[in-house]
Amino acid sequence: MTNVQPVPRVELSVRNVVILAFGLLITAFLGLGSHDLAIAHLGIPYPNDGDVPTWARYVGQVVRLAAMVYACHLAGWYLDKRNTVLAAAIFGLLIVFLQETVRVIVVDNIVSDGWIDLRWVYLLMTRLPNTLLAFYSGAIAVIIARKIGSHRPVLLLAAVVVGSAIGYFGLLPMLVSIAGLVTSGLQLTEAPEVHTMPYGIYVYKYIYGMFIEPTIASFVLIYLMWPSLDGSKARRIVAFIVIMLLMRGRVVATGLFSFWIDDTWAMAFAAEGQFFVETFVLAALTGLTWAAITPTAIGTGGDAISLAR
Repeated sequence: MTNVQPVPRVELSVRNVVILAFGLLITAFLGLGSHDLAIAHLGIPYPNDGDVPTWARYVGQVVRLAAMVYACHLAGWYLDKRNTVLAAAIFGLLIVFLQETVRVIVVDNIVSDGWIDLRWVYLLMTRLPNTLLAFYSGAIAVIIARKIGSHRPVLLLAAVVVGSAIGYFGLLPMLVSIAGLVTSGLQLTEAPEVHTMPYGIYVYKYIYGMFIEPTIASFVLIYLMWPSLDGSKARRIVAFIVIMLLMRGRVVATGLFSFWIDDTWAMAFAAEGQFFVETFVLAALTGLTWAAITPTAIGTGGDAISLAR
């Protein structure tokens, strides 16, 4: 298990609450804004990754789960105090929120007027399999981290590989089939977009407003991981950024999936890369905000950080 550095208690003073609130809003706006700038104003297309082979997607799942397990080890000071079911539920939900699940479902329904002809059911069924896969990934990461210590890397890697295979090749296809049965049973078809780009303020207020979901998840995750990260504040921020990029799958998607995007390589790289930039900005601003309210660590050894009640 990672040694915890002695990080002084974060006081929820008026000053720190204001910094957190301001940082949260700025992070949400600039995080999504970096992606919105690329797709809406720089002409970078949304990545059509339907041709990415199964093996590449599985590699992405393995990398994401490995990063989640590492994050669980870092957050052990908090998660290990909870029973396995509760800890798995907490981290599983954090991963679901980090993947913008609720936001995407809401925006889907706004863009397609989901309340018409049960369109919201079809839209939900298209998102639900990956949502449950994300929850499974977070939950199984807690179990793997709890059962296998970081001092057994070979066994840890084997568990990640097997856990990823169960999720991607077993759980996901089953969920997709169930979702298909629901949509076919209700005779639902793909919902057409009622609102198209460039969107008006009616759509944009949901697009930007709902990005608070992954932003809150990001701040909760840095609270859980920060005390177990080594080194200076700058080094901890860099480590947090890397972990976030890996957990959100942006490293593999940008570096590997780009080769199967139907466009020039440069544009394909940019299409996937816009989400890399989005996650980078999200994690970096989260780290900078948290560092601003966290006193500098003194000495060696000690207990994990805790928020003053």
